[in-house]
Amino acid sequence: MDAFLSFHAPGFWLVLTLLVGVVVLGVRPYLSGAAQQWSMAGYWGLLPYAALITGGISPRLMGVMYIDWRTSLTLGVGLALAAVALAGVARITLLPRPHAVDDAPSPAPALGSLASGIALHGVEEWFWSFLRGAVAETLLRMQFSLDTPTYWSIWIAAALALPFALLQQPDAHHRLVKGAILVMTSILFFYTRNFWLCWAVHAITWLLLAQPAAVRVASTGKSQAQ
Repeated sequence: MDAFLSFHAPGFWLVLTLLVGVVVLGVRPYLSGAAQQWSMAGYWGLLPYAALITGGISPRLMGVMYIDWRTSLTLGVGLALAAVALAGVARITLLPRPHAVDDAPSPAPALGSLASGIALHGVEEWFWSFLRGAVAETLLRMQFSLDTPTYWSIWIAAALALPFALLQQPDAHHRLVKGAILVMTSILFFYTRNFWLCWAVHAITWLLLAQPAAVRVASTGKSQAQ
């Protein structure tokens, strides 16, 4: 129980984070659109940060410090490129057909909107990395073997993160994309334990796969209006 009864214990922050998450999700429908986004961003970012600065979570297990860059730049980059390549192929299949779009090109996202989107994905990946590290360290403190936390913490954390990830999405397509990103970054984190690399894959994959859906919706609306 030592893993749950102290501010310096990862289990304490893990349980607190999940309880606060239930409250945030319960309050979220009563907030405006902008407030909903900011409430989730604050939740994803602040509690893991508090756990980190109080010593409740190891920065190494969270993947933000003491990174094996040799592994990250060899195996990790290879996995990241493979994931992005798959996302690129998927984007091609999701692009609207030529007859379904208007002659005018779709407007590119504004630079500020793009930067805020990348930052938001970084905060979400930060939250996922916190869950992975907190579960791993909790299992270690509960005296499981060294190999057990390394593997199972990834998938336990993914199971904990999945409801929060899916409930933020507006439709089935975006839920599918977010679930796929969670699986991809979980596998990448297992091999590299590198939050920064996972953030890059998370943001790039979302930009590749989520944008075509928005284009298709806009195109369908134009066609119906005509």
